[in-house]
Amino acid sequence: MKHLKSVITVLLIALSFNFSQAQEKAKLENSILWKIEHPELKEPSYILGTLHFMCEEDFSIPKKVLTTLDNIDALVLEVNLSDPEEMKIIKESVANSKKISEELSENQFKELDELIQKVLKTPLMSYNDYGLSILHFSMIYKMLPCEPTQIKSFETELMQLATNAQKPIHSLEKASTQLEYIRKASPTNYIFEQLMLFDSYKKDFNNAIQAYKNEDITTAVNLITKDVYMDENATKYMQIERNNNWVEKMPQMMKERSNLFAVGSAHITNEYGIIHLLRQKGFTITPVFK
Repeated sequence: MKHLKSVITVLLIALSFNFSQAQEKAKLENSILWKIEHPELKEPSYILGTLHFMCEEDFSIPKKVLTTLDNIDALVLEVNLSDPEEMKIIKESVANSKKISEELSENQFKELDELIQKVLKTPLMSYNDYGLSILHFSMIYKMLPCEPTQIKSFETELMQLATNAQKPIHSLEKASTQLEYIRKASPTNYIFEQLMLFDSYKKDFNNAIQAYKNEDITTAVNLITKDVYMDENATKYMQIERNNNWVEKMPQMMKERSNLFAVGSAHITNEYGIIHLLRQKGFTITPVFK
């Protein structure tokens, strides 16, 4: 259990996009990588839409992404998970989680206990001290047809490649900021409802992985942002506000250096996505096919 908690903590923030709501699901070309250009930029930057984690047998980083990483000056993530201070903030947040029995009603606890015993083969009380967030991501892991040790994180692999190449790693927001957005977007009843949709989300998430492997990023995002998984509150805090914050920071970052911005795919595919918002600011953004 301690090992599982450690693994989940590392991905806690990176996975937050999964339950944010997409509004206008505009169709983009089939590509996970996009080039950003502007007359005022000396060099182009790039946006990579990630599907944060999948089984090792499904995971690969396309050659065009590796080539881009070689040619840019810095990797930019949602949060810099390579920064020990940021990781400390995340771990402290997880450690201070409320007990599940204190958050749920007696009926909710009983209903969830039945699901947890079915999926995790252990009573809900075993996770009581870990809180709903840890339980939530434990359930997400169970959606994949492989062991936790065989799960690959796109962000972790990119960080390792950037570190090996001595590329600096930056972020679009601080861990404390993102944790606050997650808190606002995910009240107790919302998390409970999402947990109870386990079977439905498992099917859609695995179909999204297959679409993502084909670089059909719009289909992948639409599958994991169906209305049944979302509400307007999550949209406001997880997409609209964060995306607008990011596109205010990105132009200056691109003037200073060329970047590879790696963010969850649900942040780029709709009318509130950073591709559309940057285009509104006059940037030319085109898909990279090879």
